Amino acid sequence: MTRPLHIGLLSAMPEEIGSDLTHLEAVDQHSHGDFTLHRCRWHGPERSEPIQLSLAWSGWGKVCAARAATRLLASASADAPLDLLLFTGVAGAADPALKQWDVVLASGVIQHDMDASPLFPRFTLPPLNRDRLQPEASWLSWARQALEDAHRDGSLTGFGAPRPGLIGTGDQFISSATVLDQLRRDLPDLQAVEMEGAAVAQVAEQEGIPWLVLRVISDSADGEAADSFTDFVRRYDHNAWRLVEALLKRQGTAPRR
Repeated sequence: MTRPLHIGLLSAMPEEIGSDLTHLEAVDQHSHGDFTLHRCRWHGPERSEPIQLSLAWSGWGKVCAARAATRLLASASADAPLDLLLFTGVAGAADPALKQWDVVLASGVIQHDMDASPLFPRFTLPPLNRDRLQPEASWLSWARQALEDAHRDGSLTGFGAPRPGLIGTGDQFISSATVLDQLRRDLPDLQAVEMEGAAVAQVAEQEGIPWLVLRVISDSADGEAADSFTDFVRRYDHNAWRLVEALLKRQGTAPRR
């Protein structure tokens, strides 16, 4: 018998997954200091297998995200190994063509504040000797197809069409056109900026676990970003789960470890 798919699901804030978890079957929860890990099951359409979820809110920034990812990965058991680590939530637009509610599925992530020069080139992660991390092609293809299907069938009404792209992570809430313009010059193909995704990806890479980063644009990372972000997150709380569910509904075609 095939074991249930097991997905680790992280976001920085409850609103980025949806703070109401009553649609999930609670299994148990474990606290580690101020961090709580929820074990849940999602029951999809009739006759589909339930999906096991290990779910948590990390808090803002790279250290919190790495801590959450490490705790989550360490909690997996031999009989229920983690198949995928997914980080989701909102992000600022680096590409001016992106607007609120547009969806960016990371085809690559980079820590835009990493600089160990002159020992390593700027942006390079010393443990991996790489600057950009890419998710496994099979998982990226699965997620992209799932999101495109959901967008076509109306399940993601209100969201923009999903697009792949480079997402930058740093310990900075970017709300300055000057800062953003410099990042665009340094990283011309940058699509969005946030504070956690690449840190989670690095932990997953070093632990040998597949990962994805999925973001929805909340603001333009400019002088009005703080107000736009605050207003958007309030509204996003009631819609966030639809984005996650679009992936879960395609569990039958998901890769397995």
